[in-house]
Amino acid sequence: MYNTITRTQVLTRSALFIAVTAVCSWISIPIPGTSVPINLATFAVILAGLMLGSRDGAIAMLVFLALGAIGVPVFHSFTGGMGIVFGPTGGFLIGYIALAFFAGLAAKKSNHPVRNYILFTVIGEVVLYALGSAWFIFQAGSNIQTALMACVVPFLPGDAVKMVLAYLVAGRLKKVIA
Repeated sequence: MYNTITRTQVLTRSALFIAVTAVCSWISIPIPGTSVPINLATFAVILAGLMLGSRDGAIAMLVFLALGAIGVPVFHSFTGGMGIVFGPTGGFLIGYIALAFFAGLAAKKSNHPVRNYILFTVIGEVVLYALGSAWFIFQAGSNIQTALMACVVPFLPGDAVKMVLAYLVAGRLKKVIA
């Protein structure tokens, strides 16, 4: 059997991970005092990068963002539209592209897969937080301390758990999906 993936398989898998990201985005818990909800989207984004690779994972998240931008309700709480993309959480949505890209880099064969996963996924999370916080500062007219307390600190423990779960789930999925 050949170990190559056809373009049709890549498109099908990409569509699947776009759908998974949408479903994980819908599972949303609002945090009092902030406009950034807790959801499972970053889990799905990391998983997409791990399963699709850096390029295709990033492209899938770009398509996810485009679908939401044109109004398909794929974002948190069944929302969509340019108002969400340009709203307080827009920087995080754009950061999904970078997170999937860096998680995909971690998926490459390596002598140190766990170390690479931690390194690249943490870099992706830092880029996600930087884009999201910078946009939040711009959008809300706040300072960096307020942005960090509203957009980063409350999410660190949950995102650490999501990173571990995505790694474990991807390991299982790779055994099933050849």
